[in-house]
Amino acid sequence: MESTSRYARALSLVALAALAACASGQSSQGGALTPAGSNALRVTAARLPFAKAQPAHRAGGWLSSAAKSGQHVIYVSDFLANVVQIYPASGSNPAPIGQITDGISGPMGSFVDSHGDFFTSNVTNFTVTMYPKGSLNWTLRYTGLEYPTSVTVGNDGTVYIADISGNKVFEYLKGSTRPKRIINVTTPQGVALDAENNLYVSYNTGQHGGGPGAVNEYAPHSTSGTTLPAQISWAAGDAIDGSGNLVVADQSTAQVEIFAPGASSPTRVIIQGLQDPFRIAFDKTFKHLYVADPEANALFVYDYATGTLTNTITNGLTSVYGVALFPEKS
Repeated sequence: MESTSRYARALSLVALAALAACASGQSSQGGALTPAGSNALRVTAARLPFAKAQPAHRAGGWLSSAAKSGQHVIYVSDFLANVVQIYPASGSNPAPIGQITDGISGPMGSFVDSHGDFFTSNVTNFTVTMYPKGSLNWTLRYTGLEYPTSVTVGNDGTVYIADISGNKVFEYLKGSTRPKRIINVTTPQGVALDAENNLYVSYNTGQHGGGPGAVNEYAPHSTSGTTLPAQISWAAGDAIDGSGNLVVADQSTAQVEIFAPGASSPTRVIIQGLQDPFRIAFDKTFKHLYVADPEANALFVYDYATGTLTNTITNGLTSVYGVALFPEKS
């Protein structure tokens, strides 16, 4: 029963992508999504609430001095509340120390670059917004997207955005909001970079992105990738750890799977507490792994070496879909 529920919940993300495209007058590209004529899409779309679209600028938000410094903080995407909550990186289930609302509309994937600038994908107004370190207001806004679910930024400032409904990953040079390159990939879920700026895109194959999952690796600034041998049931967010292992959130099995380079089966898994792992993030030293779980409505924090759950953050949260950390030692 739980496995079926997770599968349906995951499929509903694809369904909502299609419905969102229809509602906005956009159409899915590449033939991978057909919002009409699919029983699976109609049934599962009701399982995941859809946040109300918000305007480009919205009053509100606040930052404590600790949040404004951008040091030792965690950014958590609260999808239904249309906010990004900010928490201290220490303390048991701490209260928020800040909140971003400007431009936030159904936030999911997020990322903090090496300068402390915060990026988040807003799936219900079809944008990705960037906030300079310590700012409540966005200064860059990426548009022309259908359903952006995740974002990552390279050491050189290159921005990558996964558009699950558009069946594309967009590449933008630093400071530009006009795409430089486009990678065609079916229903991309996660984007991650390693230390050499190789790009890893997690996605789901099959009709309407119905699985199984897969991950492609792309050399820097390449649009032609290699499919890795990792076997995944339903791929969500991904990351690369300090040893070059591929780390993937698998929504179908409700676990985070770690694959050694070239491995088809995980060398180990992280399971404790997870119901629907969606987006993941590491601290800089890879000591802790952070997992956003919308089904549990919690951000889980693990000792990465042991897989032990060390903290659960639920304070002030409505629906936990994304997580990002400043790239510092912690």
